[in-house]
Amino acid sequence: MKKSRILAVAGVALLATGVLAACGSSKSSNAEAPKAYGYTYTADPETLDYLISGKQSTKVATSNGIDGLFTNDQYGNLTPAVAEDWSVSQDGLTYTYKIRKGVKWFTSDGEEYAEVTANDFVTGLKHAADNKSAALYLAQNSVKGLADYISGNNTDFSAVGIKAVDDYTLQYTLNQPEPYWNSKLSYGIFWPLNAEFEKSKGKDFGKATDPTSLLYNGPFLLKGLTAKSSIEFAKNDQYWDKDNVHIDTVTLSYYDGSDQESLERNFTNGAYSYARLFPTSSNYSKVAETYKDNIYYTPQGAGIAGLGVNIDRQSY
Repeated sequence: MKKSRILAVAGVALLATGVLAACGSSKSSNAEAPKAYGYTYTADPETLDYLISGKQSTKVATSNGIDGLFTNDQYGNLTPAVAEDWSVSQDGLTYTYKIRKGVKWFTSDGEEYAEVTANDFVTGLKHAADNKSAALYLAQNSVKGLADYISGNNTDFSAVGIKAVDDYTLQYTLNQPEPYWNSKLSYGIFWPLNAEFEKSKGKDFGKATDPTSLLYNGPFLLKGLTAKSSIEFAKNDQYWDKDNVHIDTVTLSYYDGSDQESLERNFTNGAYSYARLFPTSSNYSKVAETYKDNIYYTPQGAGIAGLGVNIDRQSY
């Protein structure tokens, strides 16, 4: 199985973070061999419902399988996905999107379910609002009428500023101009949802560890999710942009942070396509000698964290 290999090394808190990248030779000279990617994940998703979860663990398990209107390329630039074209009104309040024809929904087994339409995006946002999505902060003050619907001041979702003009035309009406609006649409709360599938699954839609609880319109199908073990994906051979998908399988292995040296070991034996290394690890000197110039460091960075303490005060 052909593997693209990268070795990443990370620094410690407040030190310059190092990302070491190294190209490794393929274990197979067969250019037609399946291309695999392996790395780690650190938390099991509590749900696969990408519309209501604001957690990274859900994103890790779903973002490779679901396309929204926009996505990000390898450089982080916003690029169209299900949206083929779009226009903005002169006052900056109305965004109209042309939905790409021929984008299909598939089951986790790769069976075609339905075509993706503008109505799926309406269904998705309604599902998020009805289920009090943790990501509503991205939408409720932006989309006209959404805050009133969420608060219960209005119970008619058709009054919210999102509508399917036809099967391939979606329109958002905003409360105020937002030059960055399109960038929001890459977040899960704005992704589509097939209404028939949602109804058929009921409360089991997006059930954690169950790949069959979702439909997929993206480049990969979620094939397996075992708690504290692995997440497995396979290329969606019927994806609308499959010619630009160059990996056949993705396997993420659970990593709880207790054995930092396992990252390098699994990279060396081929299980991981890249790995983070820590200068504080006992094997760091040996690894640095082994990989030498194939280790690269990320630019120095900084972060801010907050700590809130729960105090069990005595009552008087």
